[in-house]
Amino acid sequence: MPTKLRSITILGIIGLILILVAIFMITTYNGLVNMDEDIHGKYSQIENRLQERSDKINQIVASVDGLQEHAESIYNAITSARMAYQSADTMEELIAADAAQAIAFTNLLAVVEDNPNITATSAYNELIYEISMMESTLSVARRDYNLAVQDYNASVRRFPRVFFANLFGFDKSYDYWKINDGADEVPAIDFND
Repeated sequence: MPTKLRSITILGIIGLILILVAIFMITTYNGLVNMDEDIHGKYSQIENRLQERSDKINQIVASVDGLQEHAESIYNAITSARMAYQSADTMEELIAADAAQAIAFTNLLAVVEDNPNITATSAYNELIYEISMMESTLSVARRDYNLAVQDYNASVRRFPRVFFANLFGFDKSYDYWKINDGADEVPAIDFND
């Protein structure tokens, strides 16, 4: 084989290897971008659902305005939770606000359930149904977010993506959406004081 043909063959093989490496790097980078954007999109869905729930809770509070003896503490808890939600800048603050809203709403429901005049109104029942549906969609949004985080976290730890994640400055991992301690507990309310 002549020297010129051998040089062209070697350059062709090197060129092919470089093209394959470039294609691999591009697809790996784009895959990381897609997973990163998926997490941000799912996080936004959680924020949207939390805002909807907050708005509906305020409508319920307005519809049960007649509960004067316990209303102030419930209003304060709901207002505090809403302010925490609106001022949340980090995921941890948003999770804490989510838990505070859930606890405030649970307290409101406990008081309302003890007053049959309120639970008999159709407006109240419609709002409760809407919040129940929102809680279901919020639960799904949290689950979808956590699954996206799980996929991303596993992907950036796998070889060879770990090198590309470091090379291109991708986050090493994202935090999962977790329920704060005590957020899943049902409060005890005693009206026999």
